[in-house]
Amino acid sequence: MTPRTAKADETPEEGAAGGKQRRRRLAPEDREHEIVQSAISFFARHGFEGSTRDLAQRLGVSQPLLYRYFPTKEALVDRVYDEVFVRRWNPEWEEWLADRTHSLESRLKRYLKDYAHFVLRGEWVRIFMYAGLSRAGVNQRYLARLRERHFLLIARELRFAYDIPDPENAEAEDEEVELIWAMHSSVFYIGVRKWVYDLAAPRNIDRLIDMRVESFLHGAPKVLLADRMST
Repeated sequence: MTPRTAKADETPEEGAAGGKQRRRRLAPEDREHEIVQSAISFFARHGFEGSTRDLAQRLGVSQPLLYRYFPTKEALVDRVYDEVFVRRWNPEWEEWLADRTHSLESRLKRYLKDYAHFVLRGEWVRIFMYAGLSRAGVNQRYLARLRERHFLLIARELRFAYDIPDPENAEAEDEEVELIWAMHSSVFYIGVRKWVYDLAAPRNIDRLIDMRVESFLHGAPKVLLADRMST
């Protein structure tokens, strides 16, 4: 009897008549990648209440094999979070937003158009929505990252570009962030309409983003200036 190798595992393949034939051997890193990509698709379709047993069945592997790579469901969820929300994060976004050699308007448009490609995918939107319903920690980690790295940076650049006084306290800073969040989340909502509500998305998203940025810059600076000059 030939011993199993420790360097690869196997998956049953179906024959022409539906019976199991030879087992497909995969290197550990390839198997892990396959599990993670299948988990992303699985959770996007079924939510985080979907069981690892069902996921293993979908992959055509045993549950013990799944647990060899991810000993708990929480570990798998954390890996999905890392793959969907962290690894695909573009570190250039912060650089673009902070680059004062370009107008704030052009920076915001460039950033949001690229960001739209990041979030307006079915798996991203649906996993994010499911996480909000059953895995609050996933959303909280992502939104805290977004606030610290993008919203506060945009607020700083907005104050610089329009000579807006700095916020006097945390409450005033939160109000600033809320205005930015409203503009920013309107892009994400396009994905919600398409992937959650099953409604048609706008055909020209780039033009829509241009209009939303222009609308934001025509309104938010005036509101903040009026508020802070009156106190």
